[in-house]
Amino acid sequence: MSLDLSELFNKYGSDKDRNGYSPLYHTLFDKIKNNNLNILEIGIGSVIPNVPSSMKEYALPNYKPGGSLRAWRDYFINSRIVGVDIQPDTQFTEDRIETYLCNSIAQEDVKNLMNDLKIEFDIIIDDGCHDGNSQIFTLNNFYPYLKQNGLYIVEDIYEGSEFINNRKVVKQIVNNDPLFFSSLVNNQCVIFKNHLVSSEGLTNF
Repeated sequence: MSLDLSELFNKYGSDKDRNGYSPLYHTLFDKIKNNNLNILEIGIGSVIPNVPSSMKEYALPNYKPGGSLRAWRDYFINSRIVGVDIQPDTQFTEDRIETYLCNSIAQEDVKNLMNDLKIEFDIIIDDGCHDGNSQIFTLNNFYPYLKQNGLYIVEDIYEGSEFINNRKVVKQIVNNDPLFFSSLVNNQCVIFKNHLVSSEGLTNF
């Protein structure tokens, strides 16, 4: 019997279930989890002490870098899972998982990576720096590499964040594609790339 997302996150020590993200991800992904998808997660989860967004003191006891990538790999059984981070301890290769060093807020870094990968992503999840300005720069740099009808999710948007206060800028970056915040404190933002109307009048999800 396969594990559900909350069980997979906890199995690999990810904080996503503890943060309450499992129900939303189940709602978004349950119908497409067996599809052949390209999935990117920004922020693999370093355990180097005192670096930005380190998981050293925050992760579950069984955690090692890439916990959520392993959960996605087990959940999306036919998909390619890609992770990017700036910390060297996050780099590894496993079945259907590949990781790269890339600064998501540096446009040239992102362009160089994507020129090498030569793919577009069906799903992009930003679990990187958790700083509002960084989330905006990351969105600007990676959104062009999201497929039509794809999903872009930003995690850990804190109350008062620049990502919330600069919604006009966010809407400009995503060409007014529809988006919503998933909680009362704007903890996640989900963006649908032309999700509601495609060229055929249908969506892929």
